[in-house]
Amino acid sequence: MSNQTMRGIPYLLVLLLLVIALAGGAAAGILGYIWYTGGSGEASLSVDAALATREANDAAMTDAVGTAIMDAANTVIADAVTVAIAEAVDSSVAAAMEAQAPASAPVEFSIVAAESEASFTLEEDLSGVRTTVIGATTELGGSITVDFANPGASVIGAIVVNARTLETDNSFRNRALRSQILRSAQDEFEFIVFDPRELSNFSADSITVGETLSFDITGDLTVTDVTRSVTFAATVTLDSETQISGSASANLLHADFDLVIPEVPRVANVTDDVELKLEFVARAA
Repeated sequence: MSNQTMRGIPYLLVLLLLVIALAGGAAAGILGYIWYTGGSGEASLSVDAALATREANDAAMTDAVGTAIMDAANTVIADAVTVAIAEAVDSSVAAAMEAQAPASAPVEFSIVAAESEASFTLEEDLSGVRTTVIGATTELGGSITVDFANPGASVIGAIVVNARTLETDNSFRNRALRSQILRSAQDEFEFIVFDPRELSNFSADSITVGETLSFDITGDLTVTDVTRSVTFAATVTLDSETQISGSASANLLHADFDLVIPEVPRVANVTDDVELKLEFVARAA
């Protein structure tokens, strides 16, 4: 039995070639779209400017709430509160508080971006080869106020990372991150933000120069428009009275943040879990 032919070419072969052409065209279209929408990876705003904008917005909100509370309170209540506070804080209480105060005041340290790095690590099959993928950036910032005598009273401010500047060893993967996965090519998703809420599980009750302290940091991590509670395991070393260094890491599922890995040729079996890591140096002003 012979196949029907079209000018000597079997119909089945023509059909097969057509399917291959359409599939190839679709794949090329997907790759082209990702490449085009991935952008250049150039930051639109510095991390310092992003932090300043965030602090200004927080301050404005605090002022608005404070004004509303003051308007709601009447003079009688305000006077009663003032009298109660004055009676409670007498000279003996003030003296006791002064006696218990630590020898040194807490010190605020600012992350030095040029000596710090935020990164993610996962695995994938690239052209059939199991590959470890690491994406990293030095575009990050934040502040850490350390209480040497009582580390539990230390405060970590918001940590901001410019997701648009994350780089791996593959330029197409970088564009896929910016275009389809983290969508950081869009200004509203350019920054990943971690807002610490609680410090716990300290390995020591105090810290001196040369010592390393381990503890957990729990807070709200925002990636694109999704916020989830995440706990980082952290270490901090007091290098000197004016410098600290350390790291923080956590494992999470990219699906928890509604991140979708696009299906593209040569890439398969991307791991569900991702390791996030921050290695930093911070100095006092």
